[in-house]
Amino acid sequence: LIYFSPAGRNTMRSIHVFVALLVLMMPLSGCIGDDETEATSFVPGEKIPDLTAPNQYGENITISDTEGTMLVLFINAGGWCPPCERSAENSTLLIQEMEDIDDRYNVSFIEVLHSNDDQEAANQTYAMNWSIEHNTSHDILHSELARDYANENIDIGFPTYIIVDLEGVQRVKIASMNGITAEDVQEQY
Repeated sequence: LIYFSPAGRNTMRSIHVFVALLVLMMPLSGCIGDDETEATSFVPGEKIPDLTAPNQYGENITISDTEGTMLVLFINAGGWCPPCERSAENSTLLIQEMEDIDDRYNVSFIEVLHSNDDQEAANQTYAMNWSIEHNTSHDILHSELARDYANENIDIGFPTYIIVDLEGVQRVKIASMNGITAEDVQEQY
């Protein structure tokens, strides 16, 4: 039989509260917040891996088909990641700013949606609802293929932005909510 003094009971209660908080925060692991901007490691000049996956309309989209344009590849997660939702909501504005800032180039924007609200691979219905809910105008790729691609190409967490040049070469990779600006894309042109 173990006896805890009143002070010991408070310590045990504190430990239980701490463990409970850790368990509650686990679903947010892999989700990047406001202050966690970090450029992740990559090999400058490396072509990005290709992916062909369905978009929210059921059309197969191939990332390498965007060569010849500046591409922002947006690797995002579903509703379980609040910074991902805020980044998705701001994506249409970011696209408009990129198009307005410089008429010398065409910008492509593709979102790779890692998961749904239950952290399972997003399906077409989820991707379409995500697009409508966040008023997006770009392709949102989904499926197990998109989930695997996201897992293989993020270093820190969601959301992650990758700026890709005209030849399909990765120039910048940033993991942060609303982590890039139109000026960031323009600097890479």
